Amino acid sequence: MIEVIMKLFAISFSFLILAQAYLIKRYVGTYIFPASLFSLAWFLFTIIPLVTLFFVPINPLSILYILICVSAFSLSSLPFNWVLAYKTNAKKNIHDLHIFNSKFLKFLFYIFFLSSIIFSTVRIRSCGFDLYSILFNPIETSGRFAALRGHGQLENNIVGVIAIFSTYATPILGGLFFFNHHNAMKRFVILLISFVPGIYFMITQSSKLVVFFAIGFFCAAVLLMKIYSNKLILFNWHFIVKFVGFILILLPLISVSFLSRDGFSDFNDLERIIDILLSSFCSYSFGQLYAFSDFFSSYLGIISETNYISDFNTYGYYTFTSIFDFFYGDKIFPPGIFEEYYSYSNILTTNIYTIYRGLIYDFGGIGTVIFMFVIGSIIHFFFYLLLASKNSSIACAFFIVTIVFFQGTYLYSVFMARYMYLILISFIIIFWINNKYFFWLNSQNHRKFHK
Repeated sequence: MIEVIMKLFAISFSFLILAQAYLIKRYVGTYIFPASLFSLAWFLFTIIPLVTLFFVPINPLSILYILICVSAFSLSSLPFNWVLAYKTNAKKNIHDLHIFNSKFLKFLFYIFFLSSIIFSTVRIRSCGFDLYSILFNPIETSGRFAALRGHGQLENNIVGVIAIFSTYATPILGGLFFFNHHNAMKRFVILLISFVPGIYFMITQSSKLVVFFAIGFFCAAVLLMKIYSNKLILFNWHFIVKFVGFILILLPLISVSFLSRDGFSDFNDLERIIDILLSSFCSYSFGQLYAFSDFFSSYLGIISETNYISDFNTYGYYTFTSIFDFFYGDKIFPPGIFEEYYSYSNILTTNIYTIYRGLIYDFGGIGTVIFMFVIGSIIHFFFYLLLASKNSSIACAFFIVTIVFFQGTYLYSVFMARYMYLILISFIIIFWINNKYFFWLNSQNHRKFHK
């Protein structure tokens, strides 16, 4: 009975996160706002695992702590005049929107698509896999590749960096074009090109997170276009139906990736297949929240299922690993960041603890709340710049990365990875060049017209 009461408390805290998103929306007039989006994200990240696995115990104080962190992030938006910012954004015209539909960006779209496929294949071959296995036996190839990654036997070289960068750059550009086209066939082709690199990556290298983040980058680009066109409705039922349909299409491919990762090959054993898929799906989709709850219990001195290392006062290492490593890094993380595995029965097994475990190690419990306010202030500043300016390359690129940062907080800090900085810097440059090219092209056409 006590576990049911605790679960109901946790669910109530989750709905308070949703209430916060709604109140912010009432104030600014739209959910397309950093504080609202972050609150909505964490409502979904909490309520779905809490309800789906209602019988799995949880410490409601962990959800209360997440609510406090999300609230601190939201409070950072208060110093800005959002009414004025959205009025300024409404003055953007069709010319400002068409800048994202240039021939230059279309050229890069196809270049990144080809680069992703080519460099992903080259990377796999460099690990000792032949082309025949990649094309005709992807399940075994994927399983063996996952085993190499799990044992830390894969090196991050320039080929791998180009492969992952191109895999994420493709859906970013695809999202821009998808919004700007209304023809159903063209939209389908753009959608296909956008996600084939991520799906190919997942099938051959057993990396489901690549598709997860590819979806995030695509949606971030679509949201950017919604802002520029002043169409500030976040979603409708038509979108939800399409999105659910897209996920259902991906499910068989994700299932193959789950099976390959476990080295499973006996496809005649249906019961065993179902057990593996259910356990994998629950662990990958819901385990993070319950794992953080168990860690948070340990942090508070309450009985926990797992004994955790005391690695506090790391001052940002778990959150900004790649920056520390670039300068003087000497800390070695195991595959998956943390060595401890949280598990519950045969349903959940994970060593991913959301962004909050790393933040608590870096800055402590109170320091994490302060960090969320500071990072929120930075994100809201750049969002204000996005609304108030017509062609800020920095604000556009920062917004795209921000959405993926929100998405990744359920797992870890995406700023642990070098590719996030590479994407941010690269798209600042890409958007800047595109702005210059677009205005130069318009000036040339203007001269021709007057001649």
